[in-house]
Order: sequence, then C-alpha cells, then structure tokens
Amino acid sequence: MRTLCVYLLICLTSVPAWAQRKSAAPDASPSIRVSTAVEAPQSNIDLLKQSLQTSSAVAGPADASALPAAPAPAPSAVQPAAKAASSASTLDMPLDMGGTVQSVQTSVAPVKKTLSPSVAARVQQANQKRAQAAKKTSKPTALEKDIEKSNALLPASEQAAQESEGELSEEEAAADAELEYAVKMLEKSKEAVQTAGRYIPPSAAQNKPKTVPAPNKKFNPNAFRPGVTWQESNSTHFTIYTQKRSSGISSSNMSMTFESAYQTLRRFIPWMMSGKVRVFVYQDHQSYLRHEPNAKAWTRALAYPTRGEIVVYDEPGKNQELKEVFTHELTHIFTQQFFDRHKTGRIMTPTWLDEGLAVLMEDQAYNGMKGGPWNNDFKTVNFQRDPSEKVATFGSSSMFGSARTFTSKRAGKPVYLVPFAEFMEEGSLSAAEGRGKTQDWYFQAYLMVRFLLNPAGGSSPSNRMQFEQFTRLLSQGEPVRNASTGFLVKDSRGKTVYQPYSVDKALGRAYRYSTIANFEDNFWRWAGR
Repeated sequence: MRTLCVYLLICLTSVPAWAQRKSAAPDASPSIRVSTAVEAPQSNIDLLKQSLQTSSAVAGPADASALPAAPAPAPSAVQPAAKAASSASTLDMPLDMGGTVQSVQTSVAPVKKTLSPSVAARVQQANQKRAQAAKKTSKPTALEKDIEKSNALLPASEQAAQESEGELSEEEAAADAELEYAVKMLEKSKEAVQTAGRYIPPSAAQNKPKTVPAPNKKFNPNAFRPGVTWQESNSTHFTIYTQKRSSGISSSNMSMTFESAYQTLRRFIPWMMSGKVRVFVYQDHQSYLRHEPNAKAWTRALAYPTRGEIVVYDEPGKNQELKEVFTHELTHIFTQQFFDRHKTGRIMTPTWLDEGLAVLMEDQAYNGMKGGPWNNDFKTVNFQRDPSEKVATFGSSSMFGSARTFTSKRAGKPVYLVPFAEFMEEGSLSAAEGRGKTQDWYFQAYLMVRFLLNPAGGSSPSNRMQFEQFTRLLSQGEPVRNASTGFLVKDSRGKTVYQPYSVDKALGRAYRYSTIANFEDNFWRWAGR
C-alpha cells in the first residue's frame, strides 16, 4: 500500500512539467523561426552542445516534427541561397522560458532601392548598348587573355565582384539614361517647331544678363561661361571663343562665315555698325543646351545685345544656315548698340523695328537665285488688310473713313495684318504669342521694315537715306537750335540738347507721313502695285 501511494505521488508531480513544456512552444510565423526546446544544461558539455545546435545555420532542429512547417516564401522573394545569405543578416536570441532555454532566430533583409518601370527600361537599354559596343571592340591582347585566365581560377564570388567593377551602378546608369532621354526629347521638339513653319528665333530683348563685362578690363570667358575650355581667336570684326573639342571634327573657316554676315549688313545699314563682337561657339548642340542658360532646343543661336555677344554651336556641313541665323543675331547687336548710344544697358529699340530688320537682313543673307524664304512668302502668302479696319486719311481712296480693304489675288487662306498703330505698341509680340500667331507677327514686321528700307524694290537709293534718318531720329532725336540765332542749344555741362522723337513724328519728318494711319495706307498701295 505504501509503495502504491509513492507511485501516484510521482505521477502527479510529473504532469505539470510536461504540460509546461507543451505550452512553451509558440506558434511559428513567416519571419521568426524557433529552434527545438532543450532542457536546462546540466554540465559544460551540455552547454557546448546547445550552443552548437543554435548557432549552426545548416543543421535543422533536433525535433522538427514538433514544429509547424514554415510557409513557402512569395514568388517575388525567391532568390538563390548564396545571394540570400549575402543580402540578409540573421540574429540568434536565446530565451529562458519557464526553466527551458529556447533560441529564436530571425532574418532581416536589406532595403533595396527600386526604379520606376520607365527608368528601369531605359537602364536596361543602356546596358544592352554597352554590351553590344563591348562585343564590337578589337580582339583582346595576350596580356588581356592572361588576365582573363587568371580571373577564371578565382572563386565565383571574386569573379562576380571583378565583373561588377566595370559596370555602372543603377544610379549612374539611370542618370545617363535620363540625360539621353532628355536630349532625344529636345531634338524632337526642335524638329516639330521647324517643320511646323518658318524658323522663328527668340526675341533678343528677352536676353538680359545680370552682369556685363567691364570695358576697361581684360575679358575672361570662364567668368561668364564656366565649365568649358575656350580657345580664343580673332578675325577682322570678331573675337571668337571656340569650345575645345572632346571628340569629332569642327567646321572649317567659321570666321569667314561670320565676316560674310558682317558684309551683308554693311551693304544695307552701315550707319549702325559698331566695334568688335564676341562670338562663343560650342562644339555641338548638346553642349550648347547644357551650358547656355537661355538656350532652347529649337534655337540655333542667341544674341546678348547689352554684352555685345553672340552664342552659336558648330554643326559641320551647315555653314549657309549658320550664316543666315548669325546675320539675324548680329543685326540685333548692332541695332541695340546704335539705339543705346549712352550705354545704359537698356533695350531701347522698338520691338517691331528690331525684329523686322533682323528678319529682313537674315533673308538678304540667303544664298539663292529666287531670294530668301521670307521674300518667297512675300510673293506667295495671301496677306490682306483687315476688312474691319477704317481708313480716315485724305490720302486714301475714300475721304470719308469708309472701310478700304486690300484684296489679294493670291490663293490660300488669307492672313490679315494687325492695324499698324496697334502692332507698333510694345507688347504686341506677347499678345501674338498668346494667340498662336507668332509667325504672322514676324511676317508683318518683315513687311513693314521692308517697305521702309525697300531693298531691291526701289529705283532710287533715297529709300535707304530716309530709313537712316528715321532710325537716327528715333535713337538720338534732333539737336535743338535757337530760333533767333540758329545756334545749337547747350545744357549746363556744355552738351548739345536733343529733342526726342516718337515713331509717328519720326515717320512724318523722314517720310512725310502725317500719321501712322497714313503710313499704313501708303504701305497697302505699295503692296498692291
């Protein structure tokens, strides 16, 4: 009987320990792996065995059947074992839970930067292009073959490390791909603008740099255009700064192209010519867009009148196109300097006169038997007077202000010119750009200045003499004389006093047009003859 009582007592005391061990096993989760629960170590040998079991990454748990199976990883997370071991870090945490020691092992994967699908596609294309270019290279030398053989004897991990040294990182490849993509988009926009109609350069009045070189100091090109190595050369009328080429061949005799444009202007507006002009020539279109802050994809050149500078880029085989656009920008330089005779650095030329004269001179630089593109438009475009405009001058065919229209016999959709008084106001170009009529605005400015200067359209050079007087009156005014003595009036500093002239007053003095409306009336008679 005593023996039976002792046996029952032993059984009752062993049940809580068994239940405690069963409840101590937590549920497995996808990110936490729990090793087998072992009894508390009784000796140093047991402690050593336990540490070997928990720290081993290869040996599985001693009692794997007691644990639930770990769920399979997602398809996107499946990676080779070697890559996963190198990209993830593991952590063993021994825990003492109710008299038993358990080791909790967890893995932490590093955060990987992901690229957008569009950028990733361009990176892949860039890598493919590099791989194709590498295949087209020359045959390897004997030294390169020896290096390749020695690399083949290295472990796989070191071989992969050496191969990755020659490749760009994802960030660098993405940056290169973005730059290449931007250049392509700029080229497409340039082609779209040129195919849509006549080439329209940006208004020179918009290029107003904050700093102007001091006239009494030696000019340093890198102070105004850093990041580029400039090579200086000189011609008769220009100081040329050419970007040092990194690759490719530059155009020859660019200075002759510039001098030819100068001679074109000298035939028509010699009184406006001034001193030497600085010209900056970038090696290509991409450098021009990258380093010139005001450059646009569809522009060929830029003029900075207050600095006396022209910026172009080299395009071998297109010297004639360069001459035309350079003549346009050079006209802006001389016109602004002629009107700003006091060197104030302000844009003083009326916009319609400035742009119209530049387009006219550009057309004169065209090398063709039938004249330039603008002259061709003058002969073919169906431009007409706005029928809603009223004429109220005694020189008109109607003396009572009735509507007098100019009806062209040319085919095509009519292009109605803006009334001249409205067109001559500052801001008319911005208004035309807002209506999508930029090309029509430049065409009208060309027509008006052509009528005043009338190159190759008149039998007498008196037209040019009148145009010179008109521009001088606008830019300088007229000296004031004493009515009783006829002598010039001087101010307190001994300088001659000038009387300023408005556009309509200068037209009346030089061309004998009483009003702008009279000037417009005479224009339409000239256009219809």
